[in-house]
Amino acid sequence: MIDTLQPKPPQRCLECVKLSIRRGGRLVLRDIELTIHAGECLSLIGPNGSGKTTLLLAMLGLLAPAAGSARLDGTPMHRLSARRRGLFAAYVPQAVERLAGFCVRDVVAGGRYPHLAPLRPLSEADQRAVEHALAQTGLSELADRPVDAISGGERQKALIAAALAQDAEMMFLDEPTTALDPAVQVELGGLLRRWHAAGRGLVVVSHDLHLPLALGGRVVALRGGRVVADGPAAEVLQPAQLAAVYEAEFELARTAGGQEFAVPRWPRGN
Repeated sequence: MIDTLQPKPPQRCLECVKLSIRRGGRLVLRDIELTIHAGECLSLIGPNGSGKTTLLLAMLGLLAPAAGSARLDGTPMHRLSARRRGLFAAYVPQAVERLAGFCVRDVVAGGRYPHLAPLRPLSEADQRAVEHALAQTGLSELADRPVDAISGGERQKALIAAALAQDAEMMFLDEPTTALDPAVQVELGGLLRRWHAAGRGLVVVSHDLHLPLALGGRVVALRGGRVVADGPAAEVLQPAQLAAVYEAEFELARTAGGQEFAVPRWPRGN
């Protein structure tokens, strides 16, 4: 419920301490040192295979470390109960396959699970949170439609609405603009900025460099399973820095309003 949230001071701390993660017999992350405070806005960027999604899952406690730890206020995330993790962090994956048989409202209502006692139905407050999240994402008219009868972009919005309804301290999103057309991407950016303005934290994995630029805050770049850049978005999203991250050439472009942003440099035609 973005427009009624009371700001929460950034008190809690998520720390990665010498974190290494092994997946499929391969060391994907190596000695990650990273501290994120609740209320912070952080974007994770880097080339394919750099470990962005793996780091996100480790910080959510969904992957056990091979070495080191990801800790919330000193407690390893993977040792916390699902409910405690859910009160701290809402997770928006790239896609969820097993949604057949559910309507949009069911998916959004699932975000309320950390607030429910076992076997208890949704309260009036839970129902209000669900309806508000549907309205915020423009899904009210689709609320009773089966999830497998809506577009991929609308399914992504339903996952985001579930995260909004969850009302956690932080939201973790993995490639949230995938399958969204440009107008909806702009809408999503506005939603995330309002969430953050209400004192909530954001951790966003993005291949699209425009989203970290629009969100501002802090950008962490990964390459080869290691952190290779960490700083304010305006500093990390510069051509020289991005060239080192992606091993590709970048140049500055400028909008009609005068805003500068880095874009890949394409080969010039003859």
